[in-house]
Amino acid sequence: EVVMNVYDSLEAAAICRHAVIALGTFDGVHVGHRRVMETAMSEGKRLHVPTLVLTFSAHPLSVLNPLKEPARLATVEQKEEYIRSVGIDGLIMLPMTQELLNQSPEDFCACLIKYLAPSEIVVGTNFTYGKKAAGNTETLVQSMGDAHIPVRVLDLVEAPQSDYPVSSTVIRGLIAKGEMQEAMTLLGRPFELRAEVVSGDRRGRTIGFPTANMLIPPKAALPPDGVYVTGVVLDGKEWPAMTNIGNNPTFMRQYRRVETHILDWSGDIYGKTVTLRFYKRLRDEKKFSSITELVDAMKVDKKKVLLHFSAHT
Repeated sequence: EVVMNVYDSLEAAAICRHAVIALGTFDGVHVGHRRVMETAMSEGKRLHVPTLVLTFSAHPLSVLNPLKEPARLATVEQKEEYIRSVGIDGLIMLPMTQELLNQSPEDFCACLIKYLAPSEIVVGTNFTYGKKAAGNTETLVQSMGDAHIPVRVLDLVEAPQSDYPVSSTVIRGLIAKGEMQEAMTLLGRPFELRAEVVSGDRRGRTIGFPTANMLIPPKAALPPDGVYVTGVVLDGKEWPAMTNIGNNPTFMRQYRRVETHILDWSGDIYGKTVTLRFYKRLRDEKKFSSITELVDAMKVDKKKVLLHFSAHT
């Protein structure tokens, strides 16, 4: 496990002066973001200095216009973990505040130079910063050049078999359509929901398929209603599972929920926070005319889940 120090301000991170900095919003920490971080790490090794990631705790719209904020691909905790797994030395996670959003691009750069005096900055070509997002990679190159700090601007990574670059927006669109395998390719890992298991109807256990009912974090990206091949990570071990997103139309008076049946597992996980990994969409949610029909369908789903895991382990 890499020890990665986490700072919540440039001042606090000033003990890591002269590092190489990977700068970006890094929403979802996808393969393109990872390439920025890995490039910064190889520059850090070349210059014999540590590598820092400088990012933000949330999307600017979470403050400017919460109703328009895009769905979140990761919680702050997940984002921190994904960055840690790259092997970065330190992380500066600036809280998204009105104060930060009011800062001019010039001020942002001046603070960066004053507190961190980076040896080099690595950034993706579409990065914007400062008040009204007036700062871009050109203004960054200019401001840093005045202080003799090189800026390496990386082109976006192309999505495989496509003519568009990997982006958080594209990944959100794939998740919204239930295209979990494509989302996994662009994220570089399965899309994950981290959620607390809460008390449900406890009806599943009466039909032989007990389910964990998950309390989804607000603003989280969520695939459409249907049944999915998933994996549940419990205490560091992954269990094959199948997840139903929807309203349980076979039963009356339901609301939208995420329910997961963990295969061949029993135990009490109420109140535990688990990670749910989405691998593949199996089918639409449908209304069955009888419980027997529902159970038969779930048995078929279960076979498909086991088949998926035996083919991919």
